[in-house]
Amino acid sequence: MSESTHSRFDMRPTAAVMESNSAAGPGRRPAPLGGTKSGGGQRFGFVDLLRGLALIVMVETHVVNAYLPKSARECAFFFWLSFVNGLVAPSFLFASGFSLILQARRKWEDFLHSGPAFRKHLRRMGFILLAAYFLHLPHFGLSRYLAPQNQAFWKSAFQVDVLQCIVVSLLVIDALIFLTRKPKVHFWAVATIGVAATLLTPWIWAQDFTTRLPLPLAMFLNPHGVSLFPIFPWISFVAAGSCAAMLFLEAVEKRVDERFMARSFWLAAAAIAAALLARGMPLFHSWNVDFYKISPLYVLIRLGCVMILCTGLYAMEKRLGWVPNAIRLAGQESLLVYCAHLLLIFSVLRRPPVSMILGREAGYGFCFLISAVLILLMLCLAAVWHGWKGGHPHLAKLVPAGLVAVNLIIFLLL
Repeated sequence: MSESTHSRFDMRPTAAVMESNSAAGPGRRPAPLGGTKSGGGQRFGFVDLLRGLALIVMVETHVVNAYLPKSARECAFFFWLSFVNGLVAPSFLFASGFSLILQARRKWEDFLHSGPAFRKHLRRMGFILLAAYFLHLPHFGLSRYLAPQNQAFWKSAFQVDVLQCIVVSLLVIDALIFLTRKPKVHFWAVATIGVAATLLTPWIWAQDFTTRLPLPLAMFLNPHGVSLFPIFPWISFVAAGSCAAMLFLEAVEKRVDERFMARSFWLAAAAIAAALLARGMPLFHSWNVDFYKISPLYVLIRLGCVMILCTGLYAMEKRLGWVPNAIRLAGQESLLVYCAHLLLIFSVLRRPPVSMILGREAGYGFCFLISAVLILLMLCLAAVWHGWKGGHPHLAKLVPAGLVAVNLIIFLLL
């Protein structure tokens, strides 16, 4: 990824809360997992951990992308490092779909009838989408957009990054709630969308939609040389997270969540093995073209890895009763951590005078050292902000609004 593409922020719905233990009623056990209370309900810590761990790896990914020279990337170690780093986006997308269902299933009627919770959700999605485009403007100033520009300029302005992908994917799942009405039907509709998006990706990526559709819409379908996260195939990970959450909640209700997660682990492992085996079969030869970009088999491999990680974090919380608080808070405050580490890397470390001291290329040792320092700094920042926000909730809500207002004024004046 180039430096110009690193201004992406993770603003996803937080892991939704479950019904409080006090409302469980006689004869029913408390919620099976530990975690913090939020909004009067139980919060699943392993979802925040999944997001937090992905965020930690993301810091290292951006440092490596920024500093590691091309000559150091031509080795087996870099291949495996890239594979691990490539699980960051699928983990975030999976967690966003999972979190949406935790929220929607708890307030299904509210979502179904456009109640207060759903309207708040839509406002959040609208804000995120606006922020996503605002953060990726090729030039910060309204005057540049009023003058004639070529298509490359507008492609850059309308590029689809992870934020846009998350918002549109979640809105598709929201729309299916209205269309299907019932949770079980909704499950199959979301699963169908996920599978269809995966299978159609090779064909979709072969099309040039810029001549047939409005450019902002075309950029959502395939990269067109710019978009990093078009909905094909990335919506598949959001849909998979939503389906996993639906099945998980049913297992929690039946008190068989441990059995469900154990089976999910073995199913994920089997899916990875099946995808690797199918890659060598003549029947799936066409799916080996651009294997690491558009192959449905590679989507299945990464999805299996994310699910294995998710089940491992669940087991750590369920059986060991251990949820690393620093990582959990980083997952909850992912927007702040995402924004801060990107600004430090690409607006401080990569620019004079710091870049003149540190240089613009470095080996693995330097990259991992800088990554460790930034990760520790981000974990501390998340903890401090979380504590301050808890003590000053009203002021905390004004900070993002104030930043948006200031940046909007500057944009309009330039």
